[in-house]
Amino acid sequence: MSYKRLSLSVALGLAVCQGVFANNTPKNVEDFDINTIEYIEEEVEIDLGFNTADYLPESFDPNTFYFNVNSVIYVEDSLIEEEDFTKYLPSGFDAYSYAKDVQSINYIDTNDTIKVELDTNIFLPANFNAFAVN
Repeated sequence: MSYKRLSLSVALGLAVCQGVFANNTPKNVEDFDINTIEYIEEEVEIDLGFNTADYLPESFDPNTFYFNVNSVIYVEDSLIEEEDFTKYLPSGFDAYSYAKDVQSINYIDTNDTIKVELDTNIFLPANFNAFAVN
């Protein structure tokens, strides 16, 4: 019994000593600067399966701006007519009101099936085949 008590007290003493010396950090350690890390950027080459130069104009330069921002004409706020959209809403409509009970909450169920009663054949030409290859 005394052997177990002695070994436990030695192990506990070593753990306490380890904890005491764990806080003792050397003072000559340099501060870590995250800006000193050099990142290796892998240049990824994307193969689209076709030559993109065939689809660009002959004098195309990707570093040239083909659009002048100063040519955009802005509409003055005073020229925009403000319309009263409340005439399209039901009477007593309050967009910030809370639902009064669970039954008043409308939700879309993904299991609901919608059947559209529309015959599209009347809008298509005779002998139309969507899968025919021209």
